[in-house]
Amino acid sequence: MTGVRSIEARRGRSRIHFIGIGGYSMSGLALALHAQGEAVSGSDQRRSERTLRLEQVGIPVFYGHDARHVGGATEVVYSTDVPPDNPELLAARELGLAVHHRSEVLARLIAGRRAVCVTGTHGKTTTTSMIGAVLKAAGWEPLVLVGADVTDFGGQNVYLGDGGWAVAEADESDGSFLRYHPEVAVIMNLEPEHLEHYGGRFSGVVKAVETFVNQVTPGGVAVMSHQDPVLAGLRERVPRPVLTFGPEGDLEAADVRLFPAGSSFTAIWRGDAIGAFRLQIPGRHNVDNALAALLVARHLDLPMGVARDALEAFRGARRRFETVAERDGMRVVDDYAVHPTEIRATIHAARQVTAGRVLAVVQPHRTERVRNLWREFRDVLPEADVTFVSDIYVPPGTTPPEEGADGLAERLADEARRAHPEARIEYSGSVADTVDRVAAEMRSGDTVLALGAGDVWQLARELAARVLRCRPSP
Repeated sequence: MTGVRSIEARRGRSRIHFIGIGGYSMSGLALALHAQGEAVSGSDQRRSERTLRLEQVGIPVFYGHDARHVGGATEVVYSTDVPPDNPELLAARELGLAVHHRSEVLARLIAGRRAVCVTGTHGKTTTTSMIGAVLKAAGWEPLVLVGADVTDFGGQNVYLGDGGWAVAEADESDGSFLRYHPEVAVIMNLEPEHLEHYGGRFSGVVKAVETFVNQVTPGGVAVMSHQDPVLAGLRERVPRPVLTFGPEGDLEAADVRLFPAGSSFTAIWRGDAIGAFRLQIPGRHNVDNALAALLVARHLDLPMGVARDALEAFRGARRRFETVAERDGMRVVDDYAVHPTEIRATIHAARQVTAGRVLAVVQPHRTERVRNLWREFRDVLPEADVTFVSDIYVPPGTTPPEEGADGLAERLADEARRAHPEARIEYSGSVADTVDRVAAEMRSGDTVLALGAGDVWQLARELAARVLRCRPSP
């Protein structure tokens, strides 16, 4: 089988244990190894759709973290979110087991394949999914690993193709993407984000991305946004060939039309029209994501007709402008947006699908992100007709505990209201309290956005059940 066949494992006498196996990236890796015949187990704090999916294919999942769970394992895999005092991680080190960061496992999975890796501040998940869908439609049977469940991959976060290609998100947040050496590196954009890993300096992020591009294999190419000012400077410094997408780039979109249910555009390759395309996911930003996918397809000499059909059929990734329910002229949408730029793009996309108001519930994610991007958050909150700011989400088990989270969301809402007195911005407390506030506010014609990477998705499903009286999507 193409790709890595084991991680220094002896089949039948080894077991690879994942700490936090229910995470998007971790569950995808576990499924990929399981499909290759490896013995896999894992643990997580709670049951989820992903842990149940793992159990259904025969992967044992333990709930709660306990040192006993690593008994009999030969290797242990962890992610950056796993705190150093996790009992399973401590036990693995004490037992002398091989301990791998999840990026090491991904690097080995794609090492035996020709790889497309997608990084950048925004759009990684959707663009990775689009590229994977195009290669799948072309019959290339890629291994695709993505940070969300994707309809085109059977509602899963992985497509287990056994061909010679791999398509994967390359996470810049913790620098782990520097373990990858792709044939095609896609950089969507760069903005200040995840600065806590880079000593608070955006220059550290830029330098890491430059190193990543320089790791493209000989004969490979980098694909970048032409309009991103940071990438414009980076393009001048990298020795690898670079193709660009977007206005005035190698591939750009003309005659862009935005509709409530998607968009259409003509793709222009260096001045020549190469086809008309239509998307079934809304938002101008998704036109840019599609251009990046098309540019990869063109570089790989894939037929544009195949790419066109794949993109037109593409239904998007879960929690990326996912309509949870619609009824009586009201709509509830769930979206993973955590950065102010993503929040703005999602609100603008909502304007295309509603004739009434846009009500946004913003759940800030991590205190460091809010502090580093304070002004950007303050100035994006007025974009909706009504914005509710819920308490900051701090991931369970965060070590050391994030200090200053209490009251920070309320101060953010207060400052945004003072800076934009014409806007309606309200601090709404917990997600449970916010449900009540939004339910009382909703009326026919409204679109409600649940925005954030934490547990705000529960609000979307509660509103769907209580107000719209619809059975929400899982």
